[in-house]
Order: sequence, then structure tokens, then C-alpha cells
Amino acid sequence: MNFKRSKQKLIKFKNEMKKYSHLENEEIKSIITWRNNLQKKVKTVSQIINLEDCKGWFLDNKSNLYHKSGQFFKVMGVKTSGASNREVSSWTQPILTQKHGGVLAFISRQTKKRGTEFLVEAKLEPGDDSILRISPSFQATQSNMNRAHGGKLPKFYDIVIQRKGAELIYYTIHNEEGARFWKKSNWNVIVKLKNPNDPRVKGENYKWLSLKQIKKIGLKNSYINPFVKTILFML
Repeated sequence: MNFKRSKQKLIKFKNEMKKYSHLENEEIKSIITWRNNLQKKVKTVSQIINLEDCKGWFLDNKSNLYHKSGQFFKVMGVKTSGASNREVSSWTQPILTQKHGGVLAFISRQTKKRGTEFLVEAKLEPGDDSILRISPSFQATQSNMNRAHGGKLPKFYDIVIQRKGAELIYYTIHNEEGARFWKKSNWNVIVKLKNPNDPRVKGENYKWLSLKQIKKIGLKNSYINPFVKTILFML
């Protein structure tokens, strides 16, 4: 990623957040109603199937699972030894390996009417049992951005990755969960729109929330995608 970060920009952004924090909306009833109304429209169904029924996925001659594109992830094996401080000192297990990490981003805006707001998406993931979660504005692996799935570029790619009409506030690189992923890292990114009313930001699954609202929603069971906190910790 061709990102150049500046702590000065982050400090300025945080100072502006503090200056206008009294303008931030704290009400969450309307957010819950919005999410619940969207949930009623969900037609997507995820269910466990056998690996042999996954289209485009195959086992190589060593029984490692891979995608025909050579992208996304593989399921391989890992052996750990010498772990004297763990429950057992040695074990083997399957693990997800991936050539590239991903980008997890929040698009933000600042106005003198509502202070600082972050764009969230009500989004489904396969393991969420068809339940919508409040998620970051942008979530994509490099394979998604390479369009290895044969589909479209991720929504807001132009804003987050190309930074058209937006400026980078800050990014950090964090490891994925090491118990499940082999040396995978994600870019955690915050960008700020130059035009708070950018016409590209639209869609019924998207909504502007204040940090106070996000924190309140996070106190409720199963409403928040876990990536939300890994990005917003910077603030």
C-alpha cells in the first residue's frame, strides 16, 4: 500500500474530535431500528457444507486446500514445539495461510453540526449465521482488490485505497489472530472525506455514527463486528 502516515495528522484529527465532541449524537435507538429493519430484508443464508462441495476449491497432492486462482487463503498444517509456557509443549493443527493481508478502514467526516462521524456498514459474514453486524466502512483482502473472485472492486475502493477526495489520517499494521492465521497482517486505516457530503457515500446499508454511538452499540451483545475496535483504538 502506498500510504504515508503522519502522527501530526492524527493528533490534529483527535484535537478536532475533542473540540466538537459536545456535538456528537449519543442516541442509539434509531441505529438499532435501522439495523433491525435491514435484518428483516436479509435473504442470504449460510450453512455448513462439505469441503468437496466448495466450488473452485481443491486439495493439492499434499492435501492442502487452495483456491483455483492461487489467491485468497490456503488451509495447511503447522507444527509447534518447545512451548513450555502453554498447556502442552508441542502440537500440530490446521492453519490459514495467505499471501496478502487485508485493509480494514473507516471513512470519517467532520462537520460543525455533528462533530466527527464514522461511516459504518451493516454487513454479513459467512460465519455470522446471516446476522448483520455493525462493521467498518471498508473490508477487503488483497485478493478481493485483485478481483480474484471475478466480481467488482470493493465499494469505496476509490476513497480508501486511491484516496480520491479523501486524506489519510493514520494507519497501523496489526497481525491477525495467530492461532488461526499464519503470519497474516491487516492494515487498519482511517481516512477523512474532504467533502463531508460526498455524493459517493450512499446505500441503505451505510450510516454515519459518532464514536459515542459506536461505543454504546458495542456494549450490546452481537451488534459490533470485531474489526471495529481494532481500527478505532487509535482514537
